[in-house]
Amino acid sequence: MQCQYPNSSAPLLSDDTERFWTEDASTGVRYQINSESALTWHQARKSCQEQNAELLSITEIHEQEYVGELIKKFSFALWIGLNTLNFNSGWQWAGGSPFRYLNWAPGSPFPAPGKICGTMNPRQNAKWENQACNQRFGYICKKRKINSKFNNITKEQEEPIKCTEGWWPYAGHCYSIQRESKAWKDALTSCKRQNGDLASVHTIAEYGFLVSQLGYKPTEELWLGLNDLKAHFYFEWSDGTPVMFTTWQRRHPTYRNGLEDCVVMKGQDGYWATDVCDRQLGYICKKKPSSQSPEEKIKDPGCQEGWKRFSFYCYLVGSALATFSDANKTCEQSKAYLATVETRNEQAFLISLIGLRSEKYFWLGLSDTEEQGMFRWTSGETPTFTHWNSAMPGKEQGCVAMGTGASAGLWDVISCQETANFLCKQRAMDVPPPAPPVHVPAASCAQGWDGAPQADSCFKVSALDKNLKKNWFEAEEFCREIGGNLVTINSKEDQLLIWQLALEKGLQTQGFWMGLFLLNPDEGFTWIDGSPVIYENWDEDEPNNDKGIEHCVMFNRSPQMRWNDLYCEHLLNWICESKKGMTTSPFNWKYQAVQTADGWIIYKDKQYYFSRERVPMEKARRICQRNFADLVVIEDENERQFIWKYVSTEPTNYLLLFTLITIHINYNFYLYLCFWNDINCGLKNAFICERRNSTYSGFVPTVLPPLGGCPVMWILFQNKCYKIVGSREEERLTWYSARSACIELGGNLASIHNAQVQAFLTFHLKDVADETWIGLSDKHSYVWTDGSPYDYACWARGFPLSKYSRVGWKVWDNIGKQEIKSMDSKPELFHSTTAPDSDFFHYGNSSYLIIPSKMSWEEARKACREKSSELASISDYYSNIFLLLQAAQYGETLWIGLNSNTSYGYYRWSDKQKIDFSNWHYEEPKEKKACVFLELSGEWKTAPCNEKHFSACKKSEDILPSDPPQDIGRCPQSGHIAWIPFRSYCYYFNANEMSWVQSVTQCGMLTSVEDLAESNFLAEHADLYTSKTSGFWIGLYRNINGQLLWQDNSALDFVNWAEAEPLEEQRENEYCVQLSASSGSWNSIPCSSRKGFICKTPKSK
Repeated sequence: MQCQYPNSSAPLLSDDTERFWTEDASTGVRYQINSESALTWHQARKSCQEQNAELLSITEIHEQEYVGELIKKFSFALWIGLNTLNFNSGWQWAGGSPFRYLNWAPGSPFPAPGKICGTMNPRQNAKWENQACNQRFGYICKKRKINSKFNNITKEQEEPIKCTEGWWPYAGHCYSIQRESKAWKDALTSCKRQNGDLASVHTIAEYGFLVSQLGYKPTEELWLGLNDLKAHFYFEWSDGTPVMFTTWQRRHPTYRNGLEDCVVMKGQDGYWATDVCDRQLGYICKKKPSSQSPEEKIKDPGCQEGWKRFSFYCYLVGSALATFSDANKTCEQSKAYLATVETRNEQAFLISLIGLRSEKYFWLGLSDTEEQGMFRWTSGETPTFTHWNSAMPGKEQGCVAMGTGASAGLWDVISCQETANFLCKQRAMDVPPPAPPVHVPAASCAQGWDGAPQADSCFKVSALDKNLKKNWFEAEEFCREIGGNLVTINSKEDQLLIWQLALEKGLQTQGFWMGLFLLNPDEGFTWIDGSPVIYENWDEDEPNNDKGIEHCVMFNRSPQMRWNDLYCEHLLNWICESKKGMTTSPFNWKYQAVQTADGWIIYKDKQYYFSRERVPMEKARRICQRNFADLVVIEDENERQFIWKYVSTEPTNYLLLFTLITIHINYNFYLYLCFWNDINCGLKNAFICERRNSTYSGFVPTVLPPLGGCPVMWILFQNKCYKIVGSREEERLTWYSARSACIELGGNLASIHNAQVQAFLTFHLKDVADETWIGLSDKHSYVWTDGSPYDYACWARGFPLSKYSRVGWKVWDNIGKQEIKSMDSKPELFHSTTAPDSDFFHYGNSSYLIIPSKMSWEEARKACREKSSELASISDYYSNIFLLLQAAQYGETLWIGLNSNTSYGYYRWSDKQKIDFSNWHYEEPKEKKACVFLELSGEWKTAPCNEKHFSACKKSEDILPSDPPQDIGRCPQSGHIAWIPFRSYCYYFNANEMSWVQSVTQCGMLTSVEDLAESNFLAEHADLYTSKTSGFWIGLYRNINGQLLWQDNSALDFVNWAEAEPLEEQRENEYCVQLSASSGSWNSIPCSSRKGFICKTPKSK
């Protein structure tokens, strides 16, 4: 069983002026654990930022272990900076730290809509989980030292360089795309042969260069140097440079088969993805120049000298600061205009030009000076792309500038009279003028979609019952499923069109979700389909981000349908948009179900029951079978669509997993995705029952499993057969091989579901020296390999370990070589067995007898004495197990010889044996209940002595121990600590008040209390300190299973509880015990309370 002391170490506060921060001395980084707060992710981040800090990011394995130690005492999740708030890219850290280390909990990140923020969960060994950002948790802030690595790299970039043929210079290095396909390691070897390495990327500017200036094609997949081959889930650059920047694709990095250890750049945006290292792909090499010679000035074709070419255009970086108007005039003098940005790739190119420059801003040609809220390019072009900074574009009129440094590439609206550098743009001289647009007849809208002749989009307006409305994430997921996105508004005309559409349907005063959001605090408002944010129609005093949780945008309920920001989990109707001519999918808003009188859904010749109760597959089948049904078997596509339509309209805001059964495989059914996934049958899920109309009679027969026997060399227990294999070294196997060997014999590695099976196996393993495999593993979460439910555990102290593992025996741990095989008993091998009822049976140096009739404790003791025995004493763990197995044969509890009636309130064995072992149940022993019985769990409980139980008698050949002579010894000598001798021990009373954990740190060992004499001694001396403290900590505490234990591992055979203690229902957090200074009695209180303490140490010889 799992035994734990209350946490005896706590982080110390740093001694600087900022309280509540814990400093990691090895790194200088400070952390603040806000465990008593309950904030959303965005509120938590704002709280950290107000302290010049950021939500926790984890970039090193050491940091994960350090923070995990800080929070291990908590039982609830805490927000960290992990998020995927940028819908165009993958997981990232708030504040810009690189996402180079992964520590996901099993089953995470789960692909549910809206679960895009991350927590660290102490209950999952501090692993990470994805959650909805509006949930309220505590949080962890982090303050780091200023990192000088970035500066070291940027200094290199200031030196002009020259590269060999076929290589392109940028920021102090040379780069080359090699398109000959190779595996990652072969690509690395090829780069090294050219005096380089696979490319590392350290800034967004360098990333922009790779995407826009090196000849990268969106259809390519190219190896980079990033990999986790040395340490799984920990990414490093092959050239050994620090990982300072990452830009992952959506849902990356990922490990679908556990082999994706190398990183590729791919896709339209050149974002990164993990992949199998053996794939044959092109790659990018990077090397230092052979010499720091002046960079050769190369005139880009079609451009004037000093201009840089990208695609069909040439660009010039300005050389002086100017206002927006003056900058535009300067560009016009060169027959150019202030730069426009039409695509994400063009944005990346401009970042590569200016991202590392010292100027704060560079003017672009965008402004809303003509009409507030309506942004236009000075060139007259219609904006097709925007990339706003945080809280932008805002309500102030102005001109748009692109930032540099930490804000490289982000757009701000600033006063047009400010001075900034600028970017000019002109069409390349060798590019012909664009052809006039060709008129293409507008396509029509699909059935069920609304459109207008002047619009190139179609719209679907939802106006549903309350229980079918959706939050923003669910609404967007729905729109994507049917071939669109939430609606985008780019102009007054778009706004008017939506208003007219709603007006025609009488819905103009309804609230509807649109596709605008501000989930990423580091960026401004964004349309979900990537459209530019160039038009706004906010209601008065909006957007206001009320309480810091409003990050999605709706058409409000006013007749004008103005815009309002709202928290994304609010349930609303929604409007989808799809371009004309796009393929859309039909979708029924709700399934009209026909039900039976007892609530089953009828479809064709079958009936279905959809249960949200989460149970293992075995229990789900039993529930279905009690209703003359079984778990659903999906036989064709029509049945699959029927089930999908029904569950997708369930009035619920969370993802359900439905268990199905097909042949011999257990499947998950994902409600939002309609996919199947094979999982272990022992996991808990909701489920679907199915029965045929023709077979349902309303009568369910009760069928009991037949009794059976076991093959030779197998042991029968509770109608299961067990075999222990591997006593010889040559028979021992790995966990997987042991499981296969068991399956070949018709069984499986043993699963354990109750204390009796635990005791049975423990008893048969008592002479086994080595570890033994059982069928438990935690590949995703703890499951038994035979698919039975994980409903019982008996972990050894310090386990389970915080890593994927297979479980062996020692009582339980994670290493082992022998195995325990189990199988169902075979009815054809059944033979009747009867438990002994008149003869003693031998174990160890004693003989035992079970009296199978119920009687009081005194009657039981008399019955035993009539058979020349005594009520049984229990001297060790295996004797306890032995008696438990006897009790299990009868299914009855047993009186044992422990009693406090005749020994002044402390417990003694009636056969005079010394108490060297105890196994008390939770909340035991009760002071006013003198007699003790053995539970079917193997634990001991007190009861009134007139209760009726079966009895265990014992004859022992052991010689009764005599009390040891008084130890003469001496107490420690100290000038400032006064030790008081009593019998064989010395005691120190300290009235300085502190927590239980601090007392343990001071003492080493708090006092235990063996009997009434020691209790009286402690009470007498404690009374002298009543003016200084109300009580003293003693070494008694309650573990996580509720069991009372002494810190020094003494057997608990004496208690001195105060009136009404211990409580029948334990108060929250009352895990430690104090001795009252005034009365000497005990009561349990929170371990954080401040009390004096009593130390105890043996006398020295």
